[in-house]
Amino acid sequence: MSNLDLPNSAKDSNTVHQDKRISRRKALQLGGALTSAALAAPAFLSACGGTGSLVSDSSSSSSTKTLRVYWNPGHAYKSYQQVIDKFEQDHAGWKVKLEQYQWPDMRTKVLANFAAGDVPDLIEEPGGWVQEFGIAGKLRSLQQYVDKDGKSIGFPDDWQEYTVQRNTVNGEVYGVQLHLTCSLLFYNKEMLQKSGKSVPTTWEELLATCQALTSNGVYGCALNQDASYSWSWYLQNGVREYDPAKKVIAMDNDAAYQALQFQSDLIHKYKVAPAPVATGSYDGPQKLLSARKAAFILTGPWDIKPIVTADANFPLGIAQALKHKTQATYAAGTSLMIPKDAKNPDLAWELLKRLVALDVEVAATKEAGMTMPRKSWGQHPETQKLPMIAPFAQGLQYAQFAGGELEKTGKSGAVTDLYNKAYQDVIYKQVPASQALKDFVATGNKQLSS
Repeated sequence: MSNLDLPNSAKDSNTVHQDKRISRRKALQLGGALTSAALAAPAFLSACGGTGSLVSDSSSSSSTKTLRVYWNPGHAYKSYQQVIDKFEQDHAGWKVKLEQYQWPDMRTKVLANFAAGDVPDLIEEPGGWVQEFGIAGKLRSLQQYVDKDGKSIGFPDDWQEYTVQRNTVNGEVYGVQLHLTCSLLFYNKEMLQKSGKSVPTTWEELLATCQALTSNGVYGCALNQDASYSWSWYLQNGVREYDPAKKVIAMDNDAAYQALQFQSDLIHKYKVAPAPVATGSYDGPQKLLSARKAAFILTGPWDIKPIVTADANFPLGIAQALKHKTQATYAAGTSLMIPKDAKNPDLAWELLKRLVALDVEVAATKEAGMTMPRKSWGQHPETQKLPMIAPFAQGLQYAQFAGGELEKTGKSGAVTDLYNKAYQDVIYKQVPASQALKDFVATGNKQLSS
């Protein structure tokens, strides 16, 4: 991976990792972004950095009608602008007005819009809003559109099933997944080769390999201070965050204790990982990997660009997620939704269909490395021949939304804050995982029942 030629848009630090103080759970929801400049030597964009191509055209004649769309500027790809241009050509007298906001600003804007009854026609959301606003009655059910057009666009059959389940509220579809990403095992290929070890595939193999690699200030792995990175371990041990049948937090059990305690033990018992630096940022492990101070980290495509920018010759390997009881990883990504009071819902749906088309997905991947929810995207030859994209195409087949069911309670934010505290107590204060999770479940269930 030498002589990577990053495009100017990828070098623009104004759009790179602008949301680092947002929790990793939210940052994951921004989607992965890498970009390919050539088949054999892809270049990469950050998770939040886009090509900045979409433009808002606020000028229009009095006879021009406007379709309002809210979008994240990190996803302003030329591929989407081409879709919009063609849409306007096919709908004479209509202009698509792109209003671009960072996620916190967009949320403030959306809440104000709902309160005022003046909403856009189509919204890209970071994950969780479909459930929150769908339950609150603020969104239009897309079921009638899906019933009419689903077969022709491949929805839901061509989407990863868990994305459809997440965006289904009370038995009806309220959102369509636009982007989809996950975390995998990143590693230093040279360090691994010198150790004589193979790429680990299980918890036990990871521990043994990390023990062989840890010495002289170099660690086998590095964990993240951001609690959202811990969810892959739970999923690999068969743990669900929430039981919708019993309507309770489902983490007061041995499997959950083991998943959290193992993470703590990597730091405090086996000493193969350093204690994460409590900086409020999620890039600590990436910096250790880049500095060759850690051999393995768990992360996603958002960290590829920082790694290869710091060292174009870094021996980066990307392996599949680990297995314990099962192989799993944490998924996230953005979706599209239509407000209930949208003035032009039918046209919004027509634009939505074009934005999620397979050829558009492939074009956005080639342009900006965005990873996508269609099954056919993962199998597409253009996807498979990108060496830093193909591993994610495989990982997305077994990825899961850890908090998908909890989001439908409308109280996931408060519960997540409680879990974050439990995680920090275990990782930093060495509180036994069983005690921390018992306390979390008790307080979390009180929150759910309040």
